[in-house]
Amino acid sequence: MTGKVEVVKAWHTAAWANPPESTVEADKMYLADEFKSLDRNGNVILDKNLLMGMTKLVLSAFKDFKSVFHEMREEGDGVLVRFHWEGTHTGDFDMSPMGLGVIPASGKKVVWPEATTMFFVEGDKIVGEKEITGGMEWFVAPLGVKLPSA
Repeated sequence: MTGKVEVVKAWHTAAWANPPESTVEADKMYLADEFKSLDRNGNVILDKNLLMGMTKLVLSAFKDFKSVFHEMREEGDGVLVRFHWEGTHTGDFDMSPMGLGVIPASGKKVVWPEATTMFFVEGDKIVGEKEITGGMEWFVAPLGVKLPSA
């Protein structure tokens, strides 16, 4: 059996080999069908299909988008990853599925601050992730977007 860190590393390497095609293929290969993405409070925010759809929207708006891992380590029952994202906002960003409309292309190069996510692995599949720092408000803030308050 492959170690948890190795599974997350293999997924990340495969995903960013030749986006956007590689991200779709890596998600199909490494994410479990029951995959769930959780916010800091443990609420489900995305399943596998929604994550794949959101990734496609991001990659169409940021042609040079990439995920940079700084640290990966096994911690408790998961893999803690410190990372940042970067890309240039060259296309309209359709955030309609999140109720935020379309964010027009700005041409702005964005380097998001470092964030931390815990990935959960069973066997050779990633079954979930939970944001520790970061989140949707963190992602859209550099684009001048504020999430609606509840």
